[in-house]
Parts: sequence; C-alpha cells; structure tokens
Amino acid sequence: MKRAENMFDLVIENGICFISGNFVESNIGIINNKIAYVGKESIKGREKINARGCLVLPGFFNAHTHSAMTILRGYAEGLPLDKWLDKVWKIEAMLDERSIYIASMLACIEMLKNGITCFSDMYIHMDSVARAVEETGIRAVLGYGMADRGSEERMEKELKIALDFIKNCENKERIKPMLTPHAIYTCSPEFLSRINDLANEMGLIKHIHASETLWEVKESKKKFGKTPIKLLDDIKFLDQRTVLAHCVWLSDDEINLIANRRTSVAHCPSSNLKLSSGIAKIAEMTENGVNVAIGTDGAASNNMLNIFSEIRLSALLQQLRKKFLSPVKYLEMATKNGYRAYGIDGGEIEKGKIADIIVVEPKIHQMPIYNYANSLVFSSNGCEVRDVIVNGKIVVEDRTPINVDDEKVVDQISKLKEKILGKA
Repeated sequence: MKRAENMFDLVIENGICFISGNFVESNIGIINNKIAYVGKESIKGREKINARGCLVLPGFFNAHTHSAMTILRGYAEGLPLDKWLDKVWKIEAMLDERSIYIASMLACIEMLKNGITCFSDMYIHMDSVARAVEETGIRAVLGYGMADRGSEERMEKELKIALDFIKNCENKERIKPMLTPHAIYTCSPEFLSRINDLANEMGLIKHIHASETLWEVKESKKKFGKTPIKLLDDIKFLDQRTVLAHCVWLSDDEINLIANRRTSVAHCPSSNLKLSSGIAKIAEMTENGVNVAIGTDGAASNNMLNIFSEIRLSALLQQLRKKFLSPVKYLEMATKNGYRAYGIDGGEIEKGKIADIIVVEPKIHQMPIYNYANSLVFSSNGCEVRDVIVNGKIVVEDRTPINVDDEKVVDQISKLKEKILGKA
C-alpha cells in the first residue's frame, strides 16, 4: 500500500507549500511528530487542515531572545544604552520565578501567533520559562544566562544553576537545553573554557552574545589584545555547536573564520538598530557560507517578537548597504537555518523532518501577489498566520491558541506591571 493511501494523524491539504526554495501546491501528511508525506496525491487524516488559498511554510525559528523581557516592553524608551541598561537592570532585579513565568507565557503566545514554532532563550529562572514552553505547546532551546565576572566563587554557583536546569530538562520532548554564557565582557576566558569543555563532554549547544557593539570590540582589544571572535577562537569555543548572537562588528577575516568553524550567527536587526549597535554584514556572511539565522532579541530592545518584521528589516538594511539577497534567502534564515544552528531536524517541509509548520493566509495589504517569497518578506506583518503546528500538534487554530487562555495571560501581565511599577 502506498504511503499516500494510509491514514495520517494530521493532513494539511491544498496549500501552496515552501519546499526547497520554491512554492508548489502540495498535501502534507503527518504521523506522530514527523512529516511522513509531501506530494500531490489525495491523502486521508484523522485531522485535516484545509489550506486552500494559503501558503504553508516551515515554522519560524527565533534564534535569539530573552522571552521574559516582555515585562519590560516599552518601559525604557528614547534613551542611550547606558541609561537604558540602568532602567532595565533595576526592574530585572525585582523579577522572581512567577514573574518570569507570566512574562514567558505572554512571549510564547505572541511568538506562536506570529508563526514562531521554536525559539532560543537565555535568561534567569529558566525553569519558569520551561514551564511556559510546556504549557503553550511551543518548542524551545533554553539555557541559563551565566556570568562569573571574574569571580571563581560565582563561577561555581553559575555552573551549578546551569547544570541543574539542564538536568531538569531531561525527558522534555520539546525542550532542548544548552549552555549560555552571556558575553566575553561578563565571563572570564577561564569560565568560557570550562563551559566549552562541558559542552563538548555533554554534546550541548553553546550560545553567547559576541561583537554586538563597537564598545565591546574595543574593550576586548584593550583587555585581551584581540577581538571577541579571536578570543573565542583561541580557546576553541567556535565550532558547529556554537551560535553567536548579533556579530555586528566583524572583519572580513572573522567572517571567514566563523564560516570555517561552521559556527552559526543569530542576526537581530531591530535590536541592533534600537540600541544603536550598527548593521551586521549579513550579505557577506551568507555569501561566505556562514549559517545565518534570524532572532528578535528581547521585547525590551525590539519591541516585538515577530520574525516577519525582522526578515523585512534585515533585507532593507542590506539593500541600504547595496547588498542584495534573494527574498528566498531570508525565508531560509527564518526557518531551516535556525533549526540547523541549534541541531534540530526541522525547518523544512520534507519527509522525515519534525512537523513544525505554519499556514499563512494572504491579506489585502499583500495584494496583488506576483511572487510569494517577495510578498512574505516585504509585505507581511504576522497577522497573516492562521494555523500553527508544533511537533505534529495544532497549537494555534484560526489565530486562536489551543492550549492557553491568552486573555487570562494578558490580565496577569497587567497586574504584574502594576506590581512592578509600585516598587520601581
């Protein structure tokens, strides 16, 4: 019996699917959490999604964020970085496990409704973030944000928190733990070397901020006699299981080095503009073979958790630099490149891949559509996402989250805001 004649757990039919860089009308059959069939034959499923007139894409991967920073969205605006940080850090010091949970619930709902099926997150109280991930049905790669600031005592404490969290993630199907030192200016080279050894021993992803600002690069040269990228390479931190956030200030040699080490970059254009960090050389990275994924950063420095806005802005910024990439490249950065960076076998509509899929319903502001990729990159804002499937399960249906009451979460975040303002 042909696979197409079997009964699938879930079928997405009549959609125009983004497959290998092209848009083709296809049906998709899902068994358990995997794509089991892609083709034009009529197929049967216990559940069906009629995607006629819609575009079907792999789910978006938010390659760098701090999800609980939704609580800080809009709090510190119109300020230079030093004053912005002062305000942000003051509020962060007040956040407890429940605050992080509520703020992460809000973030997960926002991301799902914008077509993000998986995200990478480093922050504090990560067990609370994991709880939000489990309850909403999204997928995530999570790590406790470590900083030893040159203190051996703090180093041991930070490692214990990180390793305890990793242990707590055992047997959580949609959560992948990782090691996440904050940056070279908050983590000593000795600490980074220990993290690197642990990552190699445990087979874990490493995720770190790197060369985000010109200040960071200058301070690194002053303190270590080399750039952040050169420092990380010297301690053998750069490899195929490393994801560098931002990478705004890279030389051509460093771009080649990152490519040779098969290290991935999480590009966060909105945050880089809002914090006056600069414009990353994404076109050069892509042309030289660097695996570039797209991230939002936290909602305090964006202010949205929306990959549609990031790919549009990324494309516009590169064109401002007279660097032109095909819109298909930006869709790949938003989908398969993120999954590849974090070692998850998804991000593509292909038999055998994890079934993280979104159904996008074109709207009037996209009409007329001459080219689907062009429309998605330059004319979309997220409201077009109709249905979201994560791990083979429908988690957003007709723009409504299935597993969580979003109105209740909005009420909780409003009360949390008033509590924080009362203490600030």
